[in-house]
Amino acid sequence: MVAAIPNYNMADYLARLIPQVLKQGYQRVFVLDDASTDHTVDVIREFGDAVTLVRSLKNQGAGRNRNQIIDQVDDDTLIHFIDADMDLCTADTARVAANVFAQYAPQGVGVIGGLVRRSDGTQEPYNYGPVFSLPTHLTGGFPPAIDRLRRWPGLAGAVARVGRPAMKAWPKILEAPAAVPTYWVHEGNMLVEARIFRALGGYDPLIREHEAQDLAIRLERKGVKRQFDPCIEVVHHHVDVRGRFRVTKQLEAALYLIRKHGFKRWLTER
Repeated sequence: MVAAIPNYNMADYLARLIPQVLKQGYQRVFVLDDASTDHTVDVIREFGDAVTLVRSLKNQGAGRNRNQIIDQVDDDTLIHFIDADMDLCTADTARVAANVFAQYAPQGVGVIGGLVRRSDGTQEPYNYGPVFSLPTHLTGGFPPAIDRLRRWPGLAGAVARVGRPAMKAWPKILEAPAAVPTYWVHEGNMLVEARIFRALGGYDPLIREHEAQDLAIRLERKGVKRQFDPCIEVVHHHVDVRGRFRVTKQLEAALYLIRKHGFKRWLTER
């Protein structure tokens, strides 16, 4: 198993994360750099041969940056993607991750998403979710709405109860996280076998948003199942490196996915 850490201008967080990763028993550790302009290279250099830097000469976006791992590993390698602005919370992460993957593999699961928390311990509202489609878009506002109401537990709980029938495929963020089959998973804490990732061609290089949803649609078509399991846990520090045009990029990516995978599918699939 290898750790693959996508990075763009997060040198200080890398300096914090890499020592954690090196203690976890991974066979190799890669930093996939998307043409950072900060002191990322200097940080990596401090770790010598323990860390392999794979660097793009130009900024390509998060999905395409992750694809750089494809040429670095063989088909039998299990890849653990860990975003650079994370902290590891699971002891002996590599062993636990390998065991979890082996547990689900006989069921046809090829991608596993772990639990992503915030620094205050709360779950992120979008650890996993349903297929990218109009019906699921109409229910996707419930998790962030409940999340914003956390300071008023009674009100948050009431909204969660009202929305429960429509939220079957979304995380129940007010409850203890539990393992569940799902459609897409959080790519910032994700396990995938290299042969599967390579066969799909990795993430679609033409989009910079909604990469996880697009990957999941293609996995579904290949018959590869996805699973969420909270036993692999990280804390996310939420460094925004995508800039003020992110909402525009999200809209562009959504329209692209509708065209790519079909309007009828987007209109009806649940």
